[in-house]
Amino acid sequence: MADDTRRPGVLDVLAADQPWEVPGDWLAGVRSQLRAWAEDPNTLRPAAFPDFVNGTPAAVWFTHQVAPLLTGWIPVLHGEYADIAAELTRDFYRPPYRFGGAGYVIRVADTDWPLQAVSGARSFPEQARRQALQLSRDVVSLFVDAPPMAARARVLTTVFDRVLADREVTRMHALADYETIAQFWRTAALSDNERAVLPELAGSASALQYSLSTLQDAHTKLLMTVPDDQAGSFAQLMAQLILTTGLDGLPPAVGQVMGGAGWDVVNAVADTKDDFEPAAWLAGNTEWLARAVRDDQQVLARSWAAAATRVSVHLSGVLSDAPWPDPQIPDLTTFFRHLHEDHRQPVEAVPEPRIAAVPAPEPVAEVAPEPEPPAQPEPAPIADVALESVAPQSRPEPEELVLPGATPGDNPLAELDTLIGLDSVKDAVRRMVAEVRTNLRRKELGLPTHERARHMVFVGKPGTAKTTIARLLSRIYKQLGVLEQGHVIEVDRSDLVGSSVGQTAPMTAAKFREAIGGVLFVDEAYTLVPENSPGDFGLEAVTTILKMMEDHRDDCIVIVAGYHREMQRFMESNTGLASRFPKLLSFSEYDNDQLIAIFELQAGHKGMIYTDDVLAKVRSVIPPAPRSHNFGNGRFIRNVLEEAISNQATRLSTRDADSLTERDLRELLPDDVKPPSSMRAEDYLFQKPGT
Repeated sequence: MADDTRRPGVLDVLAADQPWEVPGDWLAGVRSQLRAWAEDPNTLRPAAFPDFVNGTPAAVWFTHQVAPLLTGWIPVLHGEYADIAAELTRDFYRPPYRFGGAGYVIRVADTDWPLQAVSGARSFPEQARRQALQLSRDVVSLFVDAPPMAARARVLTTVFDRVLADREVTRMHALADYETIAQFWRTAALSDNERAVLPELAGSASALQYSLSTLQDAHTKLLMTVPDDQAGSFAQLMAQLILTTGLDGLPPAVGQVMGGAGWDVVNAVADTKDDFEPAAWLAGNTEWLARAVRDDQQVLARSWAAAATRVSVHLSGVLSDAPWPDPQIPDLTTFFRHLHEDHRQPVEAVPEPRIAAVPAPEPVAEVAPEPEPPAQPEPAPIADVALESVAPQSRPEPEELVLPGATPGDNPLAELDTLIGLDSVKDAVRRMVAEVRTNLRRKELGLPTHERARHMVFVGKPGTAKTTIARLLSRIYKQLGVLEQGHVIEVDRSDLVGSSVGQTAPMTAAKFREAIGGVLFVDEAYTLVPENSPGDFGLEAVTTILKMMEDHRDDCIVIVAGYHREMQRFMESNTGLASRFPKLLSFSEYDNDQLIAIFELQAGHKGMIYTDDVLAKVRSVIPPAPRSHNFGNGRFIRNVLEEAISNQATRLSTRDADSLTERDLRELLPDDVKPPSSMRAEDYLFQKPGT
């Protein structure tokens, strides 16, 4: 059993007035109740929940699902307890990745989220379905005294109590089909006052109406208190959100909810779109929120940021499984930094040189087909859809896993863990590994397997490790026995598309055949289908790839990569693409702390030493967020380091070579660090948007 003691920490719900310092006795009390349910032989206990130990009760799983959602609709959570769900269920929850540092989590869910246990038990006998209803009430009641969750938990507990007290309604929950139950909750379960606290339970239109109304109210109040020329009216704000999200106009569902006010937004979009600069607007918006914080209007600024996040999620279609908005609106990483900037650590006046740390190999841990859970507390997970800004120095080291086919010294999963950031990508990779290993075990036992196509779409800006992840995945799948060779063939349009009729199909087929037994990585795949070019030869390349994917479905994995919006257009260009690429991995842009960590990692590999003043200088040459569409991320930092080493060589060249010590040759000084004035040709090609 895990020790319930832990250093003090906060759960900072953005929509709340202030962070909550989580009491240790409250944590201990909830964990104690979860253990009591686990020890009860009569508790509802389905076969298995993903990422939970075998035998986990449904009540524990449901606690993990609802804890963050009781803080609000589409909540933004920050602080040491940002992943409060994993903190509470750590005795049972075994995620394959960790969340830590200065990150934030955004939780989204279906509007019927309080019914997850009821829905999960829909095929169970009547008594088990009644149990699921009761445990839903009991779990929610655990949070009635926790300030960030109290209001919603109390209302929801009252509703469950009313349902359980009505014999006919309870019977309906035990016997009716799920859609009947969900319809009852949308229309009849809550009073008007209760629905005001839990608006999303009335359905998606009500949730959208709530999100729009709270943003309009917050915008009006903040604008009156902290005037800003750029902010404009609510209709102008909506137009700016729509254009920054990458939409051409007001989505029909939003227009339907807004009614006549939607025409104001339509007109504002038309007036704004021609000379609108999303990056400039985001920068101005970030400064406006920072000014509000400096003017002691943190509560209004928090309310505006929380409401804008909700609306941006709605606009982007995340709730309908669309990709996450890029860029995130507002810039939450910077906003949280402004909120907590008084707590920064001071820089020492005379820093000591620091040797860059190179990750050392970790002890090998053998992984059995069905491992026993470790006794120590496990890491906290990212939410269903999560964005995070992780401070590298705070990242706990994950336990190293070894794949069955790995040879000594070759452990791609361990290499994956050493990469900076990319938590959601690492999670996706580990889930793929778990899926393959489970199917291998099923096959060993003669059970049916549940195979899915392994082709993937990678979306993200340059320098966010897309190619690195593709190479690691290929090695992982080789060790698992899925791929025979585990190599990667990297191609772009120039490798696949010929200059005349009849050249493209043979060129594409030849490259595909090279990739058999490994991965075909098509970078900037959207260039195969240029806009407004219906006769382009690239369309033939796409058709050829699709045919060969069918002919070699078990012999090759195809990964197509590129910018988010361009890849969305690419996937819509051919009706066969979406069905053949079931997995999408989104690579977030690195924040400043992660870029600094990448600099330290690469400097360590090159044997360089430096002081904190050097890191401060590196930070100063990183462009401020939000950054341009073609910012190079990790490549930019590599160029900064290489330029610094070049500048160091120039500085040392004026001295007698025989007088140079090892320290002289290894130490970087602040003056060596300058914005990169040159870049490799490959970087230039990668950074040109749309090439």
